[in-house]
Amino acid sequence: MGNKKVKCSIVSGAPDNDFDFLKKKLNDEAYIIAADSGYLKCIEVNIIPDLIIGDFDSSPIPDVDTEIMKLPAEKDFTDTFYCVKNAVELGFKEIEIFCAIGNRADHNYSNMLCLDYCRKNNVKCSIINRQNKLQLVQNEIIIDDSEYRYFSLFAFLGDVSGLSIKGAYYELDNTDMKPCEQYAQSNCFKGCPAAISVRKGTILLIQSND
Repeated sequence: MGNKKVKCSIVSGAPDNDFDFLKKKLNDEAYIIAADSGYLKCIEVNIIPDLIIGDFDSSPIPDVDTEIMKLPAEKDFTDTFYCVKNAVELGFKEIEIFCAIGNRADHNYSNMLCLDYCRKNNVKCSIINRQNKLQLVQNEIIIDDSEYRYFSLFAFLGDVSGLSIKGAYYELDNTDMKPCEQYAQSNCFKGCPAAISVRKGTILLIQSND
């Protein structure tokens, strides 16, 4: 990466028009990739992406002075996944995805699977909006309530063993969890920060606000 930027921000095309939040989160310290119509959201907050990737079936090809990667309309993966894949290939070790939670449940789930692709490539990845932050956890993570009031844990795509939660209203100690179980949903902080650890498996951590 000749630009020396270590983080990549991807702006997807879900119907999320919280431009104040997006403007707060996007900055020149990150390499910015827009997924298809996500470039319109970047322009709305006065940011020109470093790269735009998409098939442009829902928006015109942008007339901007930046690199554009045109994809075929008929393809195996979403525009957002191509952006994630490109960011991983460029060598970024942290990716934040914005405007990726919308009205289409299938698109939401597809975007969640991007988290697993990043996990398998040893890249830290999160999906973020004002109300939610989604990320996968292996080993341990420390979180606080500075941006999100609640958090929920789910076994992601397989069984989990040795799950522990400390510093929360509901605590766990060395517990097993299956993907169908919901007992770790809607937790909150008793004291900050809270520590979440898992011995084996992958946890989907969803931090949220009402």
